[in-house]
Amino acid sequence: MFKIMNTFNKVKMMMATLLLVVVGAGCNKELDEAPVLRYTGEANMTIEDLLALHQVGSVDSYSEIPEGTIITGVITSSDQEGNCYKYLTIQDETGAIMIKVDDSKLYPRYRIGQRLYVECRDMVIGDYRKNKQLGFWVDGSITGIPSSREAMYLYRDDVCGAEPEALVITSKNDIDPSMYNRLVKLEGCHFEEGGTATYCDPGAATSRNIVMSDNTQIVLRTSNYAKFANNVLPTGDGDLYGILTIYNTTPQLIIRSLDDVRMSGGGVNPGTTETLYSVDFSSNPLEGQGWTVLGDAGWFYWTGGPAFAIQNQGSDLIDSWLVSPAISGLSGYQDVFVTVDDVVNASANGLMEMYYSTSFNGTDINASDWTVFHNMETLPAGVASNSNFRIAFRYRDANGANWRINSVQIKGVPVR
Repeated sequence: MFKIMNTFNKVKMMMATLLLVVVGAGCNKELDEAPVLRYTGEANMTIEDLLALHQVGSVDSYSEIPEGTIITGVITSSDQEGNCYKYLTIQDETGAIMIKVDDSKLYPRYRIGQRLYVECRDMVIGDYRKNKQLGFWVDGSITGIPSSREAMYLYRDDVCGAEPEALVITSKNDIDPSMYNRLVKLEGCHFEEGGTATYCDPGAATSRNIVMSDNTQIVLRTSNYAKFANNVLPTGDGDLYGILTIYNTTPQLIIRSLDDVRMSGGGVNPGTTETLYSVDFSSNPLEGQGWTVLGDAGWFYWTGGPAFAIQNQGSDLIDSWLVSPAISGLSGYQDVFVTVDDVVNASANGLMEMYYSTSFNGTDINASDWTVFHNMETLPAGVASNSNFRIAFRYRDANGANWRINSVQIKGVPVR
C-alpha cells in the first residue's frame, strides 16, 4: 500500500482536457472500424497427424515437419493470470498441441475461443519431459517463436467464439497420451490440502495433489508468478477445468484462472458465487453510474463497444484514473473478487493497473491510499466489507497505445 504522489497541476489539466477532445474523436473512429481478422489460406494437416510425426523417446528430442504444413485449432490457454507462461494451446477435433512463443504477454491478442492458424514453416514438433510441443530446436531443447516473428507463423481468424467442450476425466486411470494439451474437466475431485495450503509456495512453481473420486491423484501445477499463487486452496468437492499436460510420467493440470476452480467449499464456484456488482458499459458510466475520471484526461466512452476506453496519441505519458463509486453490501460475502473483461493494446512503456482503496474521499487521488490488485484476485475480507470500498483503473502510456474496459463485475460466496 502506498500514497500516490501529487503530480497534477492546473496547466496540465487544461492541456489534457484539450487532448481528450482530439484523441477521443480520432480514436473512436479507429475502434469502431476495427476489421474482422481473416486468414486466406487453409489447414492441410490435423493436429493428430502433426503429433504422429514425433515419437517421444527417453530424452527430449524432435522431428521435422513437412514443408508447407498448416494446422488450425481453437485457443484454450491464456496467460492473463500468469499461469500459462510463453505458450499457447490449441485443439481441433483430433487432438491438441502446445505452441511455444517467446512472448510473456499473449492474452491481449490471443484469446480463449479464438481460431488460430499456424504456418509451421521451419518449426519442429518435439517434446519437453514427454510433453509434445511445437517450436524450434535450439541447443538441445524446444524454444519458442520469437515475439518479433509471431506474424510469420500465427494467424488469427474471425471473432472469438466459445471454448471447446472440456474432455471429462473422473480418474487418473482414464488418462491416455491423446489427452495431453487438451482442455479437460476433472469431475468430482477435491484438493488434498484444501483450506490449509496456498496454490503455490513462495518463490517456486509448486505441485498440489488433486484427489479424484476413486482416490487416484492428479497433480495441479501452479507457477509462483500466477496472480492467484497466494490464494488458499478451496475446500469441498467439485470440478476443476484446465489444460492437461505431462511431466515425464506425471499428468499435470494447469488452471488458467480461478474461474477454472469450482468447488463447493469456496473459491470461485459458479454454483455458489453471486454477482454483487456489475457494470457492462452499455451506457456511459460517467452519466448516472457514479464513476469518475481524475488526473489527466484521456478516457472516453466508446459506443462501438460498448466500452470505456482510453488512448494517448501524444508522445508524453499521461496519468489518468477511472474510479468507481463506493461499493457497499459486500460484508455478507467471502472470497470476494473482481473480474474485468478488457482489451489492451499497449506500447513497450505502457502501464495499465487496477487498484482498490477504502480511504478515497471522492475527489483527491493523492490524499488516498491505493493498493494494486489483479483480475480474479481474492480481496482481503476487511477491504471488501468496507462501506467506502472502491476500485480504480490507472493508465500511463503514450504513442497511440490504448486500453478498453468492456465490463466489470464483483462476485462473492455468501457466508454460511
